[in-house]
Amino acid sequence: MMNDRVKELYGWAEITPEEAVVAGSSGTWELTYHAGFYGIDDGGVLKISWRFASDWVAPQFLDSNTPNYATVTTTGPATVTPVFERRRYVRPFMQSITIQVSDDSLREGDTVTVTLGAGEGGSRAQTFCEDHFVFQVAVDWCGTGLFEEVPSPSVSVVSGAPYKLVMLGPSETTREETTWVGVKCEDMWGNPCVTYAGEVWLDGHGVDGLPERYRFVAEDRGVKRFEGLRPLQGGVYRISAVDKKNDMSAVSNALVCVAKRREMKPFWGDLHGQSAETIGTNTVASYFKFAKDAALLDFAGHQGNDFQITKEIWAEIKKQINTIHEDGRFTALVGYEWSGNTPVGGDHNVYYLGDDGELLRSSHVLIDDKSDVDTDCKHITDLYAKLKGQQDVMLVPHVGGRYANLMWHDADLECVMEVCSAWGEFEWFLFDALQKGYKMGFVAGSDDHKGRPGASHPGSGAFGIYGGYACLYAKELTREGIWEALKSRRCYGTNGRRILVDFHVNGQPMGSEMEVAYPPEIGVVVCGTASVEKVDVFRGTEIVYTYPEEIAREETRIRIAWSGQRILARNRLARWDGGVTLKGGRILDAEGFAFDSVSEGIASVTDTEVTWTSVTTGDADGVVLTLDASPDAVLKFETPMLFKSVSLKDIAKGPVVVDAGGVDMQVVFEKMPTGIGLDVAFQFQEEKLDVGCHPYWVRVTQVDGGKAWVSPVYVNKT
Repeated sequence: MMNDRVKELYGWAEITPEEAVVAGSSGTWELTYHAGFYGIDDGGVLKISWRFASDWVAPQFLDSNTPNYATVTTTGPATVTPVFERRRYVRPFMQSITIQVSDDSLREGDTVTVTLGAGEGGSRAQTFCEDHFVFQVAVDWCGTGLFEEVPSPSVSVVSGAPYKLVMLGPSETTREETTWVGVKCEDMWGNPCVTYAGEVWLDGHGVDGLPERYRFVAEDRGVKRFEGLRPLQGGVYRISAVDKKNDMSAVSNALVCVAKRREMKPFWGDLHGQSAETIGTNTVASYFKFAKDAALLDFAGHQGNDFQITKEIWAEIKKQINTIHEDGRFTALVGYEWSGNTPVGGDHNVYYLGDDGELLRSSHVLIDDKSDVDTDCKHITDLYAKLKGQQDVMLVPHVGGRYANLMWHDADLECVMEVCSAWGEFEWFLFDALQKGYKMGFVAGSDDHKGRPGASHPGSGAFGIYGGYACLYAKELTREGIWEALKSRRCYGTNGRRILVDFHVNGQPMGSEMEVAYPPEIGVVVCGTASVEKVDVFRGTEIVYTYPEEIAREETRIRIAWSGQRILARNRLARWDGGVTLKGGRILDAEGFAFDSVSEGIASVTDTEVTWTSVTTGDADGVVLTLDASPDAVLKFETPMLFKSVSLKDIAKGPVVVDAGGVDMQVVFEKMPTGIGLDVAFQFQEEKLDVGCHPYWVRVTQVDGGKAWVSPVYVNKT
């Protein structure tokens, strides 16, 4: 039915003001629905919905003196009763103000007006940019439970003021080739500040080719890539930028200049995310442009939920992937997400080597055209069978809303698995695969839904942390090069930092398989983005060595860090809002540790108490306290997840680890580690090794909470 006819019969809606909204800003907006010919019957319902991924703050209708108060009024004779529900309309418009019409009906021309931010403090808007943020209005005009969607208003959400600088670049080069570095200005919510016009002073610290200073122009849209750089000699470089006027500075990830081009070179990417064609934000074309030009990635994938991908959407996804792909500059992989429920296999990303691939859905649940329903693979084993023997397709199990069920595994198709995304950190997932004896490598991604692959800040919604990165040691930046690195498991994942790790066992790289007669020699080199706290060497699920063996700690600073997730499934987020009280001393200072966005962090500090807002989804958050207190002083930790009192005397003996239930939920009280520097190298060898297959792998932890999980070398002791 054409829009004019829908409008005539069922009504339409508008919004005031219509102007662009600054991401994360607070204000007041009026959404007005005009009833059509049918009106709304007594018992009918009106819905105003927005996308699942949005973190526009939930309205409340009870207290005008608290933030995010909203009102609903009508010009008609009926009573209108609102409630906000997070999952009460058709995907992707799942968040919904549901308005019940009762006591009478609404007639043609009657209006229903929802005022968001009607009380003190207004309503806080979505924290990430969107070209067309739609308030989808639908009406159950007859009280049947069936809804008609009517012409609905939208606003654009734009970036805010400059907040911080970010510097990103490649991890390896030689003196014979040129390289690059990128400088980006972000607003407080992590959006590229497209109006940024600041001047930055640049220092290559021995890398030639940078201008001394650069003033951003409108065409930069907050991101500038400097090409043609060349280190003057071998070594590790970190390039810096300073905006003196806005008091912002940044340092790049490590750039290692090696003597000659190695066979395998590290590349950075984000293999996992989706756009508005399914449940994400903005178009697939915008998604890849952001990955390449704003996130400064080397490679990316797009993994839309299969049960939302029509034939037309699949064609558009492939078109945009093949348009932006450019050998040597930016690699884009064709793919989608097989999205079966966990009992039949759970989420698996599907990738194809070439510029095309067959869409084998888990279901057609949101697709009207059922003409190809017989191609559905309803169980993961059906997908295995369909793809068996094909060399140009790969599956990557991961934890998203649904988690992959590792009861099933195909070693030929599944070479790597995902340990981290914007949904959280999932070491339990790795351990499950290791315990089952699967030989898999590790990667990370963002599973971005916000139009920001490779720079997926969590905002304040369902996503718990900054999205992850995958680092691949590839022979070249082509589809074939990326593919071979993944198939060979020469890869690792990080929680959003470009931590460079080189891991070898008996001289063989990560992902290798080997036979040995004696315990192998393990070599690890790390170039961090912050001081390295420790490097754990695992054999399977057991830590067999930690470097350094003795962790240096500060005497007057205590770190309290909480971590983990409630459950394995979708609503895993654990809320730790609370505080700590000191009895027997004074708190001189308090700093946040590893908080993921400005929606979290320290709320208040006094001489004896610190409070905070925090959520975790496998990751760690915390506070670092500078104390003036006797050994008998006691820290009283109070959150919904755990109540616990710990004395400084106990902490002085070593870290106090308290289990908090859930999945890997715990609280650690310890003296603050000092870190061992940005660059770390060591070797390790066990004294003995039993016969059998032993996966050796490493986990890097930085003092800022940054982590890397490096794919195992599978050592078979004969």
